[in-house]
Amino acid sequence: MRRLLTLLLMLCLLTGSCLGEEAILSAPSIRKAVTPEEAETYLMMPSRYNLAGVERGYLRYIGQNAEKDDMFRKGYWLGGKEGSVLDLTVKARDGVPYAFHAGTMCSRAAYSMAMSYLGIDITPGEMSEMMHSRNLDEPYDMISWLLGVERLQGSYKSFNDMVENYLTDERYSPVYIYLRKPSGAYHALLVVGVIPDKGRFIVVDSNPIRSGGKLQRVYFISFNKARTEIINSSFKKEWVGSELLQIHQWRLPEIVTEDPAATPAPDIAALTPLTPAPTAETP
Repeated sequence: MRRLLTLLLMLCLLTGSCLGEEAILSAPSIRKAVTPEEAETYLMMPSRYNLAGVERGYLRYIGQNAEKDDMFRKGYWLGGKEGSVLDLTVKARDGVPYAFHAGTMCSRAAYSMAMSYLGIDITPGEMSEMMHSRNLDEPYDMISWLLGVERLQGSYKSFNDMVENYLTDERYSPVYIYLRKPSGAYHALLVVGVIPDKGRFIVVDSNPIRSGGKLQRVYFISFNKARTEIINSSFKKEWVGSELLQIHQWRLPEIVTEDPAATPAPDIAALTPLTPAPTAETP
């Protein structure tokens, strides 16, 4: 049912029957932000008692750090009853720690936020509920197929191409980047904007960094010319020297597409969503 509703929404948006093209192009969007402060105004945050919904062009913020992020909400991470196997906030069961939980699922948080930008309402917990599995294979191609979106592969599209797609075409998601820090830790961020003439990219972080008494969820990073390494950031100690390992982007599908960068529909018969993939999730 979710896939059917999503496809109907996609068709409505693509054919312009919901909104005229001019209305879509002039609508507010985080991709128009030119400073981290401006981008932060496009984050949809939960209230004290309610979770945030989604609105196309905005980013529903998904925090993953229950200990330090006051915008962390357990409801985003529930794929079943509290305390169940699909409660992604649970870190251990019967004294045995889970390899992956909300605190280590930055990729899941980034994917969910990317979908929210496209107007698709899917939380990290609902991803597990959909697949009847706590752990999921990345980069979530089965989920994307069920939601009716396509993933562009980094082997076909460069980082610059993906950023250009995002800035010029509302059908494309923010750019997902997966990095290895100098410390050896891995983390995923979403590129949501560009600071003009500075060579700086605005990113949203599901595991915010505290600075000046405030949690910074949005900040900037800069890459070398080859786009393989971070050379500057709002948080130099945290990010400078980090290696770019993966890039992904998702888009609302065209009616007909022959783009080789788009991933084909997965082989459903070959997938076993009920079987956990213990090494699938990344922190």
